Amino acid sequence: MAPPDALHEALGAILRLLKRRRIPCMLMGGLALSVWGRIRVTQDIDLAVALDENREPRFLEDLLRLHFLPDKPRPVLGHRLLVCRYLKQTRGLPVEVDLFFARGAYPRQALRRAVLLRIGSQQVRVISPEDLILYKLLADRPMDRLDVRGIAEEQGGRLDRSYLKRWARRLGISKRLQGVL
Repeated sequence: MAPPDALHEALGAILRLLKRRRIPCMLMGGLALSVWGRIRVTQDIDLAVALDENREPRFLEDLLRLHFLPDKPRPVLGHRLLVCRYLKQTRGLPVEVDLFFARGAYPRQALRRAVLLRIGSQQVRVISPEDLILYKLLADRPMDRLDVRGIAEEQGGRLDRSYLKRWARRLGISKRLQGVL
């Protein structure tokens, strides 16, 4: 398991690169869940990035210079996913950073709705609770369903239910949404 300081160091390194390259991003996954739902131990960093294909080769070079070892990008849930391991720290396992390339109407919409928050010592845009619910419903693993229930319970009446219903319908996950709300 990667120590928490290694997780924050990797997050800081990737956020500085994205800021320097002016690549919009938002934090997703377990770290975002700890903001909107229930705290869950996580060993990786999930980020959505608005990176155009023509900028990808240079970005991969930048990652290597900063001690990130990227795998080959692969499709996941209709997105292009790039898994990287941050190899700079010397103790514990490497930190895994999952980069989802936000291409298409819904991922770009989710990026626009992200909220600027402080995570540790970092200022980072975090996926909205509604969009985190939608992404988790798209993944539809047992753990994701539990996460969605936790977000719904913690956020309660603050959730924008009309936004959730509209996008769930467009994404084809209305029945899953009804099952958790």
